[in-house]
Amino acid sequence: MAETHTYTIKNIRTRDVRFQNGPGAGTDSVHSTGVYGYGICELETESPSDAAPMLVGSGLGFTLGGGTDTLCTLINELATPVLVGKDIENIMASFGDIFHSIAEHPTLRWMGPHKGHVHVALAAITNACFDLWSKVRGIPLWKLLLDLDPKQIVALLDLSYVTDVLSEEVALKILTEARSQRNNLEEEVLCNGYPGYDTSAGWIQFEDEALRSGALEMVSKGFKAVKLKDPQIHNGIFDARK
Repeated sequence: MAETHTYTIKNIRTRDVRFQNGPGAGTDSVHSTGVYGYGICELETESPSDAAPMLVGSGLGFTLGGGTDTLCTLINELATPVLVGKDIENIMASFGDIFHSIAEHPTLRWMGPHKGHVHVALAAITNACFDLWSKVRGIPLWKLLLDLDPKQIVALLDLSYVTDVLSEEVALKILTEARSQRNNLEEEVLCNGYPGYDTSAGWIQFEDEALRSGALEMVSKGFKAVKLKDPQIHNGIFDARK
């Protein structure tokens, strides 16, 4: 068996590579630009000895050009804190745990894998459009939506991923049948408000007294439900009360 050297990752380098395909190549009914791209991750190591070469591990993520720079930024931000300074053998000995720790980054996990940059960007764009619409109409958004007829509501929705269980025709039928309840619902909202809950009282690192006083404060302000993000096990200690 050949001698095994210790290779420690000293740096993570990324490359944003894009290229234009030939005429018509890479296009279909949805994608029309024909541009391909790769966000390339390169793990540079320290040479363990004069006799051993410096090695570089390479991996790539495929894109259609746009967003490759964002992909490269994410590669750096996710991988650098976890991999730099580590021996590759030690990394691979428990790679499942390493992978999980990267995927569950305490802030970037908001962008994925549970969500994605496109999803978050779409949320911002969508909210801005609805906000502007209600301001142009000069009425609150909830009122604007209540005043729409069923066809107008269906026209606001992208049902492309659920058409096997909810077609536009079925959605229109559901909304049309429920239309008779509209006035009662509006009266209910105006009289009692829309049910909601507070999250500010129940963060995971709050001490018991902060949880208690925060919950009481929110209840005094009219909230009937408080969301607690305080698990039974925190810092390895089981708390049967929770």
